[in-house]
Amino acid sequence: LPFILVYICWAVCNPIEKAFTRYYINDAKKILKSNKNIKVIGITGSYGKTTSKFILTRILSEKYNVLCTPHSFNTPMGVVRTIRESLKPQTQIFVCEMGAKNKGDIKEICDIVFPDMGMITSVGPQHLETFKTTDTVFSTKFELADAVKQKGGEIFINGDSKEIADRIKKGDYTVYGTDSDNNCVITNVSCTRYGSEFTLKIGNEEIKLVTKLLGMHSIINIAGAVAIAYSLGLTKEEIAFAVASLKSTEHRLELKNGINGSLLIDDAYNSNPEGCIDAVHTLASFGDMKKAIITPGLIELGDKEYEYNKRFSQKKQL
Repeated sequence: LPFILVYICWAVCNPIEKAFTRYYINDAKKILKSNKNIKVIGITGSYGKTTSKFILTRILSEKYNVLCTPHSFNTPMGVVRTIRESLKPQTQIFVCEMGAKNKGDIKEICDIVFPDMGMITSVGPQHLETFKTTDTVFSTKFELADAVKQKGGEIFINGDSKEIADRIKKGDYTVYGTDSDNNCVITNVSCTRYGSEFTLKIGNEEIKLVTKLLGMHSIINIAGAVAIAYSLGLTKEEIAFAVASLKSTEHRLELKNGINGSLLIDDAYNSNPEGCIDAVHTLASFGDMKKAIITPGLIELGDKEYEYNKRFSQKKQL
């Protein structure tokens, strides 16, 4: 009897809930449509999307009135809520983070916001319990690219993500990363306890940048954001100033002072097979200091979980 009662309650409430959801989605679409000059930039990836979102928002804010989805509001209703509560008539750019755990999730968000530009930060073995294979992760993330292409927009791709590089033709996208044949090339990287320094080559331009952020993946995220900002008309000076003022995202390779001159690199927010290795490389760059890693291990990797944790444990860069 309790089971039947629960089912009846669900049967009554479900269509009402769906009706409310459709109303909110249509209202968000109407709000976006009423702002004819707004440009929507979608950001997705297995990892790096939240950090890239905040970096891009900070840089673009030097020239434009920018709104981004807060925190990890990267679901359809999180995006809808951001539009309905925070989008203003004066908003010029909406930076929209798009998360996914199942195929079709990115398309669902794209069908709400209709992105003009897109950034794909990475593809990797995340959420394999639902995606099952990395190929499915790739096709899901590239639902953003399909949506942007329909509007004739530009797609920015992390060429250092192996799972992306092995599956694309570089000529079809604007590619950023360390390879010399990319559209935006990272060179002259150096890291200290105070942050990172590097140079970006975009076309015939070189931009020398200094940031408090640590880790090669942070530099790659900055490169993607700079590539977009450059295409939207920001000057080298505006870009350099914004990058220098970037603050670490909480719990993402966040550098903190410890006792007796020690340092703590807080990377506790989320772990993935590539990000944790990058954190080890970052830690290894700190000279002759004694080093220690504290980690709960990698999760949500399906039947690959043991393999990736074992591979992580065998890293010897320290």
